[in-house]
Amino acid sequence: MAPWPVITEDTVSGFNYLKVLTDVRADKQGLIGFCWGGEMTFAAATQIPSLNAAVVYYGRSPDPLDLVKNIRAPILANYGEKDAGVNKGIDETVAAMKNYNKAYDYKIFSGAQHAFNSDDRKDRYHPQAAKEAWARTLDFLKKNLTA
Repeated sequence: MAPWPVITEDTVSGFNYLKVLTDVRADKQGLIGFCWGGEMTFAAATQIPSLNAAVVYYGRSPDPLDLVKNIRAPILANYGEKDAGVNKGIDETVAAMKNYNKAYDYKIFSGAQHAFNSDDRKDRYHPQAAKEAWARTLDFLKKNLTA
């Protein structure tokens, strides 16, 4: 697995490429990721100043956490209550985002595990949490990427 700085660099390159395409709205860019992709989304938000919205599903926060000072886009995060590995950093993330005056809307879904949105994994899927998180995601993206 590539280290997050490499993935972030590739993501930045991808966003720069999208900006030159005539059928892409270059002034409104969003990013969404699940699990490891959620972690990469959060990390990429620290490196893409033109990003207008980022949605993190059960992804870890940037490391080092001080990188959140670079975030310009609002962040929406969806976490499962039973995801100790990811959730152990939420309180510090909330404090850092507040410290740097960053928009960070997060919710921890009661009874949900890591990967609660994966409807192909019966051991993880949490229909209520998945439905609510997806509705939050669509509302957030509509608010930040339209108009």
